[in-house]
Amino acid sequence: MTQITRLTALQLSEAIHNRSVSCVEVMNAFLERINTLNPDLNALVNLITQEACLAMAGESDRQLSSGNSAGWLHGIPIAIKDLFNAKGLATTLGSPLFQEIGAQQDDPHVARIRAAGALIIAKTNVPEAGLGGHTRNALFGLTRNGLDRSLSAGGSSGGAATAVSSHMLPLADGSDMMGSLRTPAAFQGIVGFRPSAGAISAATDADPQGLGLTSIGAMARNVRDVSALFTTLRDDPAALRQSPHGPSGHLKGLRIGWLGDAGGHWPTAKGVLAQCQRALENLQGPGAQIELCSLPFSMADLWLCWLTLRQRAMLSDRALYEDPRSRARMSDNWRWEIEQGMQRGESDLLMAETLRRDWLVTIETLFRQYDVLAAPAAQVFPFDAGAGVPTAIEGASLETYHQWLAISLPASLAGLPVISLPVAARSATNMAGIQLMMPRGRDDNLLAIATAAEQALLA
Repeated sequence: MTQITRLTALQLSEAIHNRSVSCVEVMNAFLERINTLNPDLNALVNLITQEACLAMAGESDRQLSSGNSAGWLHGIPIAIKDLFNAKGLATTLGSPLFQEIGAQQDDPHVARIRAAGALIIAKTNVPEAGLGGHTRNALFGLTRNGLDRSLSAGGSSGGAATAVSSHMLPLADGSDMMGSLRTPAAFQGIVGFRPSAGAISAATDADPQGLGLTSIGAMARNVRDVSALFTTLRDDPAALRQSPHGPSGHLKGLRIGWLGDAGGHWPTAKGVLAQCQRALENLQGPGAQIELCSLPFSMADLWLCWLTLRQRAMLSDRALYEDPRSRARMSDNWRWEIEQGMQRGESDLLMAETLRRDWLVTIETLFRQYDVLAAPAAQVFPFDAGAGVPTAIEGASLETYHQWLAISLPASLAGLPVISLPVAARSATNMAGIQLMMPRGRDDNLLAIATAAEQALLA
C-alpha cells in the first residue's frame, strides 16, 4: 500500500488505466496514510466517511471494467481547497461563520476535476478567509508541515501542500493572491503553479470587483503532474485536447533576470538568497544566461498599490463586518483588512490603478530584456508552527501581518504565470524555492522551462 502513495499522479493514472492496481486499492492506500498522518498534520478537513470513499472507488472500478474512463484523473483521490465549493461538502473558509453551510454545486474548476474522474474526499485547510501565509484558524486549528511537524505549512494553500508533501494525496488544487501557492510549496519542497490571471475560471462571486488579484492553480511533487492538472483546469478548449504530459523546454540561451531581494527592499532571512542563487547557477550548465536585474520601479509604490487593491477586494465582506455578531467571530486579520479598506476612498483606488498600469508597462519593458524573471519564492525559511508569522526579518521590522510575503507581488499585480520550484536543502528547516515568471499567457512555455529546470535546481 505504501508503494501506491509514492507514485506520482501520472504514474498512478497509468497504473489505474492499465489495471495493475484497482481504484479501491488506491483509495485504501491513501486512506491508510491519511488515517495515520492527518490527525497530527491536520491538512485535510471535512473528510467524507471511509465507506463513502470506497463506494466511489468501487464505482470507478466498475466503469473501467465497462471500458469507460472519465479521464486521466479517473479513480484518483483529491481534496479541494476550503475556499472553493465542492458539492456536498461544507465551504467554511476556515471560519466558524460558515461551518454548517454545505455547497450546493461545484465551482467551475472543481467541476472539471470531478469530470476528469477524480474522487473528491475532503477539503484542505486554510487560514481564515485565506488571509496570511500560515495555515491556522479557529475552526480547525493549525496545519503542520508535512516534512517536519514542528514547522509552518505556509499558506493559504497550506493544507494542500501538506497533503501533497506527506503523500496523503498525489496532487491538489489551490489559489494564489499573495504567494498562497508559492509560499507553502517553498516551505514543503514541492511545486506550486499560479497560472496567468483568468486562465482558469473562478466562481462568479470570487472577484465581485473584477480586480483580478487571485489565480486558481495547482500543486504536486513535480512539474509534469502540475502541468497535467493545469491542462484539465484551464479554459482554453484546445488545451483540453492535448496530452497532459506537456511540451519539453530548452534552457540553452534562456535569459533569466534575477531579482534577488530587490536591492534590499525585500528583507530575507540569512541564507535564503545564497541558497537560491546557488541553485539558479546550476542552470548555466545547460546554457541559461543569468543576470542581476534591478527593478526600475519604486517598491514602496508597488506595496502601496497592493495594499490599496487588496483591501478594496476585501470590502466584499463588509456586510459580515457590519453585523456585530459575525464581526466578533472574524479573525483579527480579516477585520483589519476590511477596516483598512473602509478608510480608503475613490482617490486612493484611482492612484492604485494608475500605479498598477505603470507596473504593467515596467513588466513589459523587462520582458523585452529577459525571457524569465526569477526571485526567491519566500523571504524566510519555514518558521516554528506554534510561534506564528514573522514580525521581523534579520532585524527589519514588518509593518503588517503579511509584509513578509511582499516578494510575491511582482507576479500577482501583473497577473503573470509564476511557478515555485524547490531547491536543494539540507533539511526541512531550510527548505526554499525559486519562483520563475514569464509574460501573461505564456503558461505552457513557463511549464516547459520548469520541467527542464527542476532537477538542476535540486542538484
